[in-house]
Amino acid sequence: MIVAIIAHSFRMIQRIMPVAEQLTTWKIELARLCQPYTNSKVCFDIPLSKQTYFGIGGRASAYLEVGEIDLLVAVARFKNDYRLDTFILGRGSNLLVSDDGFDGLVIRLVGQLDWLTFEGTSVRAGAGVSQPKLSKAAARQGLSGVEFVLGIPGSVGGGLMMNAGAWGSCFSDLVTQIRVVTELGEITEISADQAKFQYRQSCLNDYFCIIEAEMRLTESEINVVTQQMQQLYQQKMETQPFVVGSAGCMFKNPEGRSAGRSIDLCGLKGTRIGDAEVSQIHGNFIVNHGNASAKDVLDLVELIQLEVKKQQGIDLHLEVKLLGF
Repeated sequence: MIVAIIAHSFRMIQRIMPVAEQLTTWKIELARLCQPYTNSKVCFDIPLSKQTYFGIGGRASAYLEVGEIDLLVAVARFKNDYRLDTFILGRGSNLLVSDDGFDGLVIRLVGQLDWLTFEGTSVRAGAGVSQPKLSKAAARQGLSGVEFVLGIPGSVGGGLMMNAGAWGSCFSDLVTQIRVVTELGEITEISADQAKFQYRQSCLNDYFCIIEAEMRLTESEINVVTQQMQQLYQQKMETQPFVVGSAGCMFKNPEGRSAGRSIDLCGLKGTRIGDAEVSQIHGNFIVNHGNASAKDVLDLVELIQLEVKKQQGIDLHLEVKLLGF
């Protein structure tokens, strides 16, 4: 009997050991893969709360800043070889990370993926460029069209992925071509039509990563564009919370309605669970007063959804992305 128990335990260890070894192996191999690339950096077991505007979330198994397109392609193939879950972080502005973190590789685009070039009314932007940087650069060129992204802290890649927008404008109004890395690690170009843009979504999630995009803007005058940007930014500062952590608008607007207005009408502003609160400035924002957990936020999300459904018969759907749940 004792011999049988020992034999069974040994077989269990044999089954468990290869998994542990494989986890160690992919980290070693990832570090080796990144070593020749001077504009890239990889680290392991880091808190994602420090990489997001919400300031919430557990640790990622690995975090990689990719500064070279060649490495991005290599990582796409690498994650297939090791069956590794990956997530392109962008700027972490529209994201809620699980308290348990993310058992996989989180990627942020820098270096060769954070650049801008202008030619006439056309602009090409790397996916790692921040949206405010794009807006300001276009204004300096006397080009109009991206004023609306000045107050959106995300990256161009993230904005394209969800077809971000504000004040009645969105990325799909401007995009002509998008360069991507496929899930198989191949670089290809797709048109705006192929991206299948809709309200706050696209089919770009079907690809491993966006590299860059070309957008067509409109000629204007520098002072006119700058004034428009200042007006929109001032309005945003007056109507949205910026002092505390948040992930921006939590819910998509229902067709023909405002999610924030629907939440306001239900009297939910100021509703709080732990350190997560429905903003008293804008009902479609949940803010972190310092120590909110992801569970606090999701409990508050559920409360909002139930109350809006009960009082107004409206289904609210998340706009914020979830990671690690």
